[in-house]
Amino acid sequence: MKKNIILLLLFLPFVSLSQTNDTIKTKSNNAKTDTLRKGEFEIGILFSPDYDFRKLKSDASSQAITDIRDTMETAKFGFTAGLNLAYHINKRLVMETGLLFSDRGEKTKKVSFTNVPSGQLPIYFTYKYHYLYLDIPLKVDYYILTGKLKLYATAGASGNVFLMQKTTLLKGNDNGNTEKTSFASNSGFNRISVSILAGLGLDYSISNIIKLQIEPMYRRSLTSIVDAPVKSFLYSAGINFGLYYNL
Repeated sequence: MKKNIILLLLFLPFVSLSQTNDTIKTKSNNAKTDTLRKGEFEIGILFSPDYDFRKLKSDASSQAITDIRDTMETAKFGFTAGLNLAYHINKRLVMETGLLFSDRGEKTKKVSFTNVPSGQLPIYFTYKYHYLYLDIPLKVDYYILTGKLKLYATAGASGNVFLMQKTTLLKGNDNGNTEKTSFASNSGFNRISVSILAGLGLDYSISNIIKLQIEPMYRRSLTSIVDAPVKSFLYSAGINFGLYYNL
């Protein structure tokens, strides 16, 4: 019995040391796979190709205008680009803001003039409406997976500062001859509008300081972009491609 007790006392330090080494290895492995750390800032560049359109709302007296526009207009492709700043609140929550330039809007469907001089091809025209904004988003990311490849959900809002509205007229025929004319008009637009943001994202850590991010994003105006009887609420769906640097 005494021999057993002596043997146990002799082996206890080795058992304790083994458990300590296992704990250190576990923490080290977790540090390698869990690359989100509290209190860190990241700065990134972002670009998103967007599918843009609008929702019109009006009272009964202006419903005819809404109906005509809904018949004639369709979605166009725009983009969002700029800088983002992210702050890691903890291992699961990240707060983001930024300064982004966006091109939103819509376009008209192709309309043809068939009453042209004999021997000439019908002429068609299309209008594209570009609404240019400076966006200041504020959103929160919640990380579902926190390994080297991370998955997160994101939501927030954006203040949008109107810069200008540009209209592009594209006129041509089936021979491929085209003529493009652009002009600007800023009257009737609200200077400030507000949008909501929601999406999912994946980011991949290239190193301890650089990561890539892919973030499908939906944006929708909460306020009308124009002060007019027919209210216009922009919406878009896009994919944010980002490259971030850990400060």
